[in-house]
Order: sequence, then structure tokens, then C-alpha cells
Amino acid sequence: MPRKRRYTLQNSHITSSRSKSVTDLRSVNFLVNNAQKVSHSPEVERLTDEARPLLRERNGPAAEKLYRQALALEPGRPDLLNNLAAALTLQNRNSEAQAVLETIHLLFPDYLFACTGLASIAIRAGDLQRAADLLEPLFERREFHYSEFDSLCVAQIELLAMRGEWSSAEEWLKMWEDCNPKNPNLDFYRQLIQNGFAKSG
Repeated sequence: MPRKRRYTLQNSHITSSRSKSVTDLRSVNFLVNNAQKVSHSPEVERLTDEARPLLRERNGPAAEKLYRQALALEPGRPDLLNNLAAALTLQNRNSEAQAVLETIHLLFPDYLFACTGLASIAIRAGDLQRAADLLEPLFERREFHYSEFDSLCVAQIELLAMRGEWSSAEEWLKMWEDCNPKNPNLDFYRQLIQNGFAKSG
């Protein structure tokens, strides 16, 4: 069943470096749920069922092969392309992965995972303004799948960390913990924020 949560954020947490307010999330309700949003043919479902554990095992070449097979059957599907980009990233083929994400973003500008993936790339490159611009439209959404909210939280926490905005990053971490307390990545970002507070103090 979908879970509904009410969150309170200060405007400063969701503004770009141009100080333009994106949206006021104070007292705004939004859903984080596990509702399935995409469907595929049985053959593509079989391929993706085989490919997902390969991604978790960091077997990029095998996952890439399966996602390319899936894309041959259903060309241009953003979720398949996004997972292909993940498989390429596991092989350190970062420029190819970025090109795939740029293609998704061009064809499907509202596709969340392309926005967060490109934002993370921009953060690593030090282009914090581009990262903020990619994330800004996502704050207008009022419903997320768990995996989408995970991805948004990671990108936003990384951006805030790069800006040294540790209190804001901690609030995002708390929201993330509340929505998905068993996410295995929480410990890493919890430690990142603790280290940030220690260094800034």
C-alpha cells in the first residue's frame, strides 16, 4: 500500500544558486509508494528479470548484453536505456553511459532517473549549477516510486554536501530514512554527513 508522508523543508533547501525558488514544499503532501509504473512484453520481462540481479552483482558486461537484447525488442524505452547506462557505468564506460542518459533526457525530459543520473555526473564534474537545474523540476512532483525517491535523495544529498550545506543534507537524509529505512546506502550518506559536520565544526 502507498505510504503518505508530510514533510517540512525550508525554501533554502530547494533553491538554485541563482536564489530562484523552485517550489515551496512546506506542508505539501507527497506519496512514496511501490506501484509499478512500467510494463513490458513477456520476453522483455524475462530479460530484465535476468539482468537486474546482474546489475546488483556488478556484472556489467552480462547485464549490458541482456538490456541490448531487450532494447532490440522494445527500442527507445527509457527504463531499459537507463539500465543500459548503469551497465556501461559498471564497466567504466562513462562517456557512453552519459551519452545514453543525455539521449533519455532529450527524448523524455521528465524521466527522473535520467535527471538524477546526469545531476550526479555534473556534481562529480564540479558543475553544481547544472546539477541544480536538472533536479529543480523534480521537486514539483507529488508522487514517487521508492526507487525514484532513493535516487532523488542521493543526488540532492550529494549536491548539498558539495555546497557544504550539511544541515539541509541531514534533513534530506532523515526524510529518506523515514521513507525507506532499509536502504543499504543510508549508512554511507549518514557517515558522509557526520564527517561534513565534523570538518565544518
